[in-house]
Amino acid sequence: MLSTSGTIIGIDSSTGACSIAVCRGGTMLAHFHEDMTRGQSERLAPMAAAGLAAAGLGFPDLDAIAVTRGPGSFTGLRIGMAFAKGLGQALGIPVFGVTGFDAVARAVFATEAAAGHGVAVILESRRADLFLQVFTTGGTPDGPPVALPPEDIAARLCQAGAAPLLLAGDAADKVLAVLDQESAAMLRSSSITAPDAREVALIGLEMAAGGDDPAPIQPLYLRAPDVTAPRAG
Repeated sequence: MLSTSGTIIGIDSSTGACSIAVCRGGTMLAHFHEDMTRGQSERLAPMAAAGLAAAGLGFPDLDAIAVTRGPGSFTGLRIGMAFAKGLGQALGIPVFGVTGFDAVARAVFATEAAAGHGVAVILESRRADLFLQVFTTGGTPDGPPVALPPEDIAARLCQAGAAPLLLAGDAADKVLAVLDQESAAMLRSSSITAPDAREVALIGLEMAAGGDDPAPIQPLYLRAPDVTAPRAG
């Protein structure tokens, strides 16, 4: 079990950006973020080295690694996870997978605007449906993540008896756009739109300190592949 004073690097390349964060205990030592839709494979290792150098550390000083495992860009996810797994194997340290939903929700709950609200994280899928996970006012997931059309998400969020919600994520505006005026007035939009390595690192550190098993990381896709293999024969 990693102590709460351990050193971890967080990695995110799941959306249209690439970020790394170096954290020791609850203290953020370095954070680099670059917007990019491609090129993460070339930038990720130099960013990690630069972040550790800025923190006055080297790769051997790391105790653990945390990486976003989805949902998100297929290519970006694979790049980030492959880098994290390779680095963890080379250093002999655990690698923890963090969902983009958890990373966005944590960032929202850290703001004063989230007081007394639940959070609905709505992420872009580049298809007709969107990715959704709802969190209670205490930050606990209110059910598993799902992929639904904007209209179905809007209906779910406006169910009678639901707690006041903050909508976060890069697809939140698509849901707000299909709400009627009365329903839209019940929901508020957050400025947090995407996962970032800072929250990934902090969540990973909590997982490690809590004794979570760093099992082999599986990507979170929420959708069957658009292309399937041809049937044999």
